[in-house]
Formats: sequence, C-alpha cells, structure tokens
Amino acid sequence: MMMEEMTTPIMLMLMIYLINKAHIINSLIIIEYISLMVIISMTLFIKIMNLENHNILYFMILLITESVIGLSILISMIRTHGNDFMKSSTVLKL
Repeated sequence: MMMEEMTTPIMLMLMIYLINKAHIINSLIIIEYISLMVIISMTLFIKIMNLENHNILYFMILLITESVIGLSILISMIRTHGNDFMKSSTVLKL
C-alpha cells in the first residue's frame, strides 16, 4: 500500500469527525480509527525508510493513554448526565 492511499481514509474520517457531533462514543471510535490508520501509515513509512521502530512504540503508548482518558471521561459523563449526548455537556452550554 502506498502512502497516498493511506491519507484518503484518514482525511475521510477526519471530515466525518468534524461533521458528526451527536454522541461522544461515536467521536471516540472515529478518533481510534484515525489513530490506527496513523500507526499503520507510520509503520509503512518506517519500513520503507529503514528507520528504527521504537518511535512506533512511543506513539502506541500515547494512543493507549488517550483511549483510557476518553473512556474514563465517557464513563463519568454517563454517570453524571445519564447519557453520552454532546448537547448535555456543560462545556457546550457556556
């Protein structure tokens, strides 16, 4: 797979993320998909350029912490508000 073919799904999911703002769980799933596509394209780029693989490990650690934080925010919002609608968030009411 070429690098140009990897940017199309990332851009498509980025556009869907910017348009779709109904549920937090949908946003988290889209962000995780974008992250997976970035890891795959990063791995391909590193293999093509014959670079070291430890940068992928650092990026994967960041993605895991990002997903844990997003999931904990989702759980706390469901406990406090009863749903995961973006409209019920107090941040959007300001």
